Formats: sequence, structure tokens, C-alpha cells
Amino acid sequence: MSDPIERLPAWAQTLAEKYRGGTSVQFLISGNIHDLVPLRDAAGNASFVPLRDFLAQAIFPQRDAVFYYDLSAGINASQPKMMEDLLQVASAVDTVTGTRYAQGLPREASRALPLLERYIRTRTMNPSARKKIAIVLEYAEMICPAGQLSYQSAEDSSNLITLLKWARDPLFLANDVTICLVCQNLVELHPMVVNNPYTSKLEIALPDSTERLEFINSLSQGKDYVELADLAPEVLADLTAGLSRVNTLHLVKEALNNKKRLSLDYVSGKKKELIEKECYGLLEFLQPTWTLDTVSGHDAAKKWLREDARLIKEGKLDSVPMGYLICGPVGTGKTFLITCFVGEIGIPCVKLLNFRSQWQGVTEGNWEKILTVLKATGPVGVIIDEADAAVGKREAGGDSGTSARVFSMLASQMGDTRYRGKILWFLLTCRPDLLPVDLKRQGRAEVHIPLFYPEEEAERRGMVKIMARKQKAPIAEGVEQEMPSSGRLSGADVEGLVVRARRRSLLENHQAITRDDFAREVKDFIPPSYGEEIELQELAAVLECTGKEFLTPKFRDLERAKLLVRFQHLQASLAR
Repeated sequence: MSDPIERLPAWAQTLAEKYRGGTSVQFLISGNIHDLVPLRDAAGNASFVPLRDFLAQAIFPQRDAVFYYDLSAGINASQPKMMEDLLQVASAVDTVTGTRYAQGLPREASRALPLLERYIRTRTMNPSARKKIAIVLEYAEMICPAGQLSYQSAEDSSNLITLLKWARDPLFLANDVTICLVCQNLVELHPMVVNNPYTSKLEIALPDSTERLEFINSLSQGKDYVELADLAPEVLADLTAGLSRVNTLHLVKEALNNKKRLSLDYVSGKKKELIEKECYGLLEFLQPTWTLDTVSGHDAAKKWLREDARLIKEGKLDSVPMGYLICGPVGTGKTFLITCFVGEIGIPCVKLLNFRSQWQGVTEGNWEKILTVLKATGPVGVIIDEADAAVGKREAGGDSGTSARVFSMLASQMGDTRYRGKILWFLLTCRPDLLPVDLKRQGRAEVHIPLFYPEEEAERRGMVKIMARKQKAPIAEGVEQEMPSSGRLSGADVEGLVVRARRRSLLENHQAITRDDFAREVKDFIPPSYGEEIELQELAAVLECTGKEFLTPKFRDLERAKLLVRFQHLQASLAR
């Protein structure tokens, strides 16, 4: 490691090389900016410091002045003598303009940025006393937020113009001047800054397995770790995929300080908690407790999913679909089937919650945060329930383009083949016809699996046992025999019958659901009738199916042209 650049992380090497090349003075640093960064000595040994300290010590150690600015703290310097030099320039500005900067440096960006610019020009125009200067603007999205120009305040517009000018200022380019804009999510920063061709963009990714192992090794030297850790550092590094170094530090320190074992269960629980918190509650980690053995019926779907599970376990990811579209009428167990499938594979599974916001730009920022975590966490299953309503559309309007941008980000990620087998997408909906074709095409949600209500008597009876096991409700011998052999009942209906029968058994002090308990509930139960709506959802699932093997005999041999005509008739009927 003779060249100091070789000791830097990849993003910092790019910054150093572009700076050496003299082509950029303004850099936009985004992503995992609140994490610890490895700072290496000449021997390659790493200590871990915040980004601000890393920039000062590793990137700008030879600078004569390094200033930091954010709206809350105002202007600060890495060393007291640098601040004294800035105050000298501020005093001179006060003399000329009548301001009082030397008595108290301004915090508002519209005054602080011009003062920093005046300092740069003053200290670089004298050839005999030129200074090397670096400016780090933290929380840049607060200085120049995303938004339409026509709705921006005069102050925001002024800040925008300042940053655009700095990026291509001839004086800055001719001297040793570097501007770093630090922003977690690019979508929260004004697009004219993000897309400025004179600004170099750098992304700090979440640490990979090698980087996590290095950090964990630095934490595992103490006596407490040796006594309380049930996991080898290599195993812990694998389990903490998707966590930043800061979160990994919190996980380990909390266990050691509270004398808790660093076990598999502890790490899994804390990881779930930390990632959900890191994503602002926008996703929920599911802990599958069942496998596909728990699913009654849907034999063709289970066979396909089991084969994919085997390929994933064997590491043959190139043959696994990018995503799945699971469709069918309400109550057919779409979410339950996929949760059981993820349990079969043994990988984490997340369910997206409501990531939309009423505020401009926040939804896109939420989505970018989710995607960043998912890419670092993989392999992971992602369930998007009610997908037809959640994912947006390319041509959506009325929300300043938010739905269209969310759709574009999702479609781009789903089609990224680098994550085949690492991020498994599951789009769940009872109306697949409402999903944009862009997401349903091959290369994204490639396998379309329809689910239907149970038709065979054996399937119905098996479902009673499955639902009783799912509800942890004890049942007596032969209860499933009371299940009616005809009529349209969904899996949700069967589950409702089991819950009602359990209620009756408890009220009558029975230790388990008896045949009489269940029979009385079956006799009393009036299944809801949605008529044409259910038929429409069934036909939508049939028309969307990508394999005949998934269809029941009822639909397998029907002509698609006739099904389409009936489907269009139902659409028109229900639209009235």
C-alpha cells in the first residue's frame, strides 16, 4: 500500500482520482453517509471514524482550511486556526458591506454560502499566499431541497444557483478547492444539482460481508465478547447483512453491556428491529414459522416453488425467476403461500408497508432507502401485497409525478439481473389485469401463478386441519368430516369456520373443537356472495397464468378467446 489512495474505500478512491485529474471540484456523496468509515494507517490497519473525520484525516489532511456547514450548526472548522482565518476574512467583509459576520457567523444558507465563497476567492486570488480549501456541506438536501422551480422560495433558488456556479467556477478549478455535498437520498436533493454534469456523484454502500467481518473482528478482541459470543465472527458477519457498521456496533454492544448471549436468535431479532427502525417503519420483517407442508391444495404451485427453493439452496441462482406474480380471488391464501415458501428457503422475508407520503419527494426518498437496504440484505424475499394499488403506474398523474417515479424505480430494480436469486419479488393481487405490463413481463415478474378456491372434497378437509394448526386450535378426531363437500368456500372462509368453532368449544368448556362444534358452525355459516366480482378475479388469474400446470381442470381446456370475452363483459358490467 505505497500509494495512500489504495488505502481508501472504493468511493473515496474515485473522489481522489477525480480530484487528481483536475476535472471536478464538486462532489456529491450519498448513501450510507451516517456510518463509520475505515481509516487506515500506512500498515493498512483500520480504525473506524465518522464520515466528517474521515474526510478531514484521509481526504483533506494537507488542506490549509477545511470547513463544515449545515443549517443547524452553521459554519465550523476542523481546526481552531482555520476558524480564526475565516473570522479575519469575515471582519474584512464587515468593513466593506456593513455586516456583522465577525461577531457571529450566519447560520442561514443564503448568507453562509456567500461568506464561504468570499473566503475562497480571498484566499486563492493572491498567488503568493494561496490556500488549499475544502468545504463540506452536510445535509445538502436541506440547503437545496427537491422541488419545482416555480414553487421554490427566493432563498432556495439562491442556494441552487450558488451550488451550480461553484461546480464550474474557473477560479475553483484553477486552484486547490474541493466542495463536498453530503446527502443520504439523492431524490431529496434538487435534481438540477444531482444531474449537474460538473458534479461527480459518489455513493457509499452498506458494508459487504468482507467489510463487516473486518469491523466485527475489531469488536471481538475484548474479554466480554469471548465469553458471550456463541457465533464465530464469520457467521456474525453473514447474519448482519443489510446492517451498517453503526447498527452492528449497537447490536454487539447492547448484548455485551447487558450480559446477553450473542446467539442466532438474539442477532436475528435485533437485526429485524434495527432494519425496521433504519427504514422508518416502511417495511416489516416476517418470521416464517411454516413451510409449504402447511399449505393445503395448490399442488402445482407448491411443486414449482419447491423446485425453485432447491435451486436457491444449491446456489443455482441463474435459473431462478426474478419475481413472481401470485394472483387469484380474495381469500385463496396468496400471502400465506409465499410466507410458507420463504420459510422453505430459510431466507429473510420483508413485507412493504405504506411507504407513500403526502409530502413532495418523501415517497421517493422512502423507496430509495428501502431499495438500498434490500440490495445489501439479500438474499431476501419482498412481498408487495395489493400490488395493483401499491406500485403506481408509468402514466399516473395528479400527484406531481410521484407514482410514476416510484413505478420507474421499482421496475428498474426488478429488472436488474445482478440481483437474480438475491431479491425475490412477489407481487400479490386479486386483480392482475390492473398491474402495468412493464412489471408483469418476462425478466421481472416472470412466473404468474393463479390460486383458486378448493374444489375437491379431500382438499377442503385437509384445509380444516391446516387452519386448525395455523390457529393452534386443538381438534378432535374426524372434525374435518363435517366440512361440506359442495359450495364455494375460500381458504379464508375455512379459517373463519375454525375460529368460530374454537370460540364455541371454549364457551362450552371443551378441551378441543368437537365434531358437533364444527358441524353447528358449518350449518350456521352463510358464506358471503360476491358473484360477478369473484368470477372476474378468477378469470383475471386464468388469463394471466404463464403455465397450464397451474390451472385447475375447470379452466385448463377452456378457449382463451371465450374467457376473454366473458372477462370483458364482467369488466363492463361491474364498471356501471
